[in-house]
Amino acid sequence: MTASIRRSLLLGGALVSLGFPRLARAQPSTRPGAGEAGWAPSRPVRIVVPFPPGGSADVQARMIAQHLSPALGQPVVIENRPGAGGSIGAVEVARSAPDGHTLFMATTGTQSANQFLYSNLAYDPEKDLAPISLVTYYPQAVVAGAWLQDRSLPGLVAALKAMPQPATYGSSGSGSPTHLAGALFARSTGVTLTHVPYRGQGPALNDLTAGLIQLMFPSVADVLGQLRGGPLSAVAVMNPTRMSVVPEVPTTAEGGYPGLDSAIWTGLYTRAGTPRPAVARLNTEVVRILAMPEVRDRLVAAGFEVRPGTPEALGNFQAEESRRWGALIRETGARAD
Repeated sequence: MTASIRRSLLLGGALVSLGFPRLARAQPSTRPGAGEAGWAPSRPVRIVVPFPPGGSADVQARMIAQHLSPALGQPVVIENRPGAGGSIGAVEVARSAPDGHTLFMATTGTQSANQFLYSNLAYDPEKDLAPISLVTYYPQAVVAGAWLQDRSLPGLVAALKAMPQPATYGSSGSGSPTHLAGALFARSTGVTLTHVPYRGQGPALNDLTAGLIQLMFPSVADVLGQLRGGPLSAVAVMNPTRMSVVPEVPTTAEGGYPGLDSAIWTGLYTRAGTPRPAVARLNTEVVRILAMPEVRDRLVAAGFEVRPGTPEALGNFQAEESRRWGALIRETGARAD
């Protein structure tokens, strides 16, 4: 996540007061019927975030924690457990007690891609983790450097096919969403691209701006600042509909490639085997929090689509995403270990 996006999410008194502390202060629940779901935590609740502080998943987890703590009447602790594409954090939750006191801010990678990218994954995303609610869905964009003259999607594809050598595209690492989106783009358009993995998205974006690579496929949320009067411009958003934060950017379908969609998503999970009343109560609170204008509006303005729903809906969505990305990973031979 870029500094400009972090600033936009952290502005405002409520979020400034949240900052990056480890603990969200608890207050007694005053919501009518808060205890009617039949479950309440008996000690602090922790949300394990499988990435460092400051990234998209981390900021979203802290926004939820700020409002979840008073609703549950217990402190909500954020624990950052980065590493191995989110797998270290996932294993931490998979080994926790199934009692609703340990939550997981999961992503596309931890739930739908890692099982195909790592040879010996130490957790099973379907058997070890129980869905609570989808949180956000953030579409990716086709971003070309200044070398491209015709900045339409057909113009880009024609230019790529005319190159004597395959164009290069950067990603935040092998097996990352930015890597897989590029592979999907190449397969869908029939072009040949050379993948250049970086240690993080920032260095890749710097090289794209400098003209050292030709393409990237970041989420709109991660490059919104650069797209708004900055050094980058998007050729298309990889989404069926245009995005309100960049309404001038056409979709891949408008460019002649329907179905060329790619997005990163986050969802809240807990340990499999957690009692249904606990999952139901947590789902109710998360859905309520994401509907709050001060939460929803801030996320939408930063480039996220807010998509809360039922645990069953998230489970079905995860299964669909696993089938989709699993097929692409097997086809391309992508690995992360």
